Amino acid sequence: MFRDSFSPPPLKKVSKMKEKIEISKEIEFDAGHRVSTHASKCKNPHGHRYKIRVTCRGSIIDDASRPDHGMLIDFGNLKNIMNEKIHDVLDHGFIVWKKDFPMRDALSVGQNDYDLVWNVILFDTMPTAENIAVWAWQQIQNDIRDQFGDDLELSEVAVWETPTSVAYYRGEH
Repeated sequence: MFRDSFSPPPLKKVSKMKEKIEISKEIEFDAGHRVSTHASKCKNPHGHRYKIRVTCRGSIIDDASRPDHGMLIDFGNLKNIMNEKIHDVLDHGFIVWKKDFPMRDALSVGQNDYDLVWNVILFDTMPTAENIAVWAWQQIQNDIRDQFGDDLELSEVAVWETPTSVAYYRGEH
């Protein structure tokens, strides 16, 4: 039997002007890169254990007939988008700026001779944490819009290159 003194107060019903809430989901992957124009050691090929957090904003679903009732979004749905569009593309790959011809050449040596197929991802921009955040946003924004319409908006993508170094992208304002 439950005692009333331990029951939380009932949630107020969300008005027609629905309150906004944010949720986040994180994924991790391993990838290499280099910053060819860097003045120090980052000009050398190296790798990171990246972490990406995607934050979405919207209203809690107040339709008891829906399986996502009481949620903003099912975390599993967001995870699926992030895995398909970000993780599965970059994981165990080497991210290369398309104008970094020495790195491109180095990664292509022997591929034809040995039937090697390496996961090399060409970026239009230097593959810094900042640009990876923008790229990740671009990869998922249409899927979020297509699946959730006006009910959900992408509000932030954060990319950790190291446990203490993070870049945030919040879209074009």
